[in-house]
Amino acid sequence: MNTPVCGGQGEKFMRKRLALQAVRLLVSANLLYAAIFLKFAGVPGSVALFNQMSQAVHGLVSQPVFRLGSGVFETVVAVLLLIPKTARLAAELIVMWMTAVILSHIFVLGYGPFFVDALMVMLLAVIYLALTRPHLPHLGSQWLWRLFLTRHGRQTPHGEV
Repeated sequence: MNTPVCGGQGEKFMRKRLALQAVRLLVSANLLYAAIFLKFAGVPGSVALFNQMSQAVHGLVSQPVFRLGSGVFETVVAVLLLIPKTARLAAELIVMWMTAVILSHIFVLGYGPFFVDALMVMLLAVIYLALTRPHLPHLGSQWLWRLFLTRHGRQTPHGEV
């Protein structure tokens, strides 16, 4: 006879799984939107940002190469993030990519909505990596899980509050 798992490990596992899927979908949607509707479409604001980047490297890389190349990279990484077996690799690539994007905004482009967007994408990718890292004895991802997703007073698998 099958008995449903209520309030135990099964419920916690399902909540964590849903949270991880939500993070993957949010990051992928954000990257695909930026790639398809801003970079590939050649929106004037996007073209202007990549013109600044091209000028920052003294024209060694042209604006279309910067813009379309980053769009292709972001599209590939967004698709990899949607595939469960490659999601962790994609999250690692996103952290590296967003580090470069954030630095380019700090030193070349300035602060604005794209800068905030890059910070949020990086934060979500770091959260995903923290929640999916291999469990080490007493160092698993439980601290982050408790911080973001458990209710006050609930017990963790190790009996901590």
